[in-house]
Amino acid sequence: MLPGVPFRVRACTGFSAAHRIEGHPRCGRIHGHNYRVCIVLREDKPMGIDLDELEEWLHENVFKRFDHQYLNRQLAGAGELPTVTSEDLARMIAGWLEESYPGRVELVEVCETPELCVEYIP
Repeated sequence: MLPGVPFRVRACTGFSAAHRIEGHPRCGRIHGHNYRVCIVLREDKPMGIDLDELEEWLHENVFKRFDHQYLNRQLAGAGELPTVTSEDLARMIAGWLEESYPGRVELVEVCETPELCVEYIP
């Protein structure tokens, strides 16, 4: 934890989605995961971040956007991206989170399974 930042707030959500990673021997085919996304924000005082608002942010910006989607198409807009990784998702979510909670984003974790996760620290 950073000096002078006494609290970390963690919130998580899950969603089911499909993706593929072009050129990967196994993940090059369309397949799905039950993703789990956890975000951690720095907080300098108790209740400095409204947990209800944070939960709503996750629901609107992660769950509603990604649940039951084909991520390669969803993130491309028109057409299809050749590759969407957990690292891509973590970095993207961190950017959106930074817009809503500037200077408070400590990390974003994206798990494809309970055992396989990546953390992005902006």
